[in-house]
Amino acid sequence: MSREDTPLPLPDPVPPTEERFDAEGRPLDPRAIARASLAADRNWSLWVVSGAVALSVAVAVVAGTPTGALVLAVFLACCAVVRGVVRGGPAALVVRSRVTDVTVLAALAIAIGVLSQIVPVPVVP
Repeated sequence: MSREDTPLPLPDPVPPTEERFDAEGRPLDPRAIARASLAADRNWSLWVVSGAVALSVAVAVVAGTPTGALVLAVFLACCAVVRGVVRGGPAALVVRSRVTDVTVLAALAIAIGVLSQIVPVPVVP
């Protein structure tokens, strides 16, 4: 029997002390995680975010890059307001704590909005 024919040892099962737990301290169920990921296509907030990104790309193609970036910046600012005001918030906007989410969304909105107006657009001959 050659070295290539020897079977690899199976990994040790995860001991119960190293199981992953949810926010309430319950062990995570892989089947529940799979069901939640399959149900993601029915989540309206994911579709709204995807549609807004597609809209900003379409505006960038039609009206120019600065305008498309400005549309994206306005949408990010709206997302920051929604995440800051709505308790719980839409699933597509809830990533970390409320303060972190609002800070990141607002910073991205400001940065993209400012850069969309100050970066020169190359002139194509």
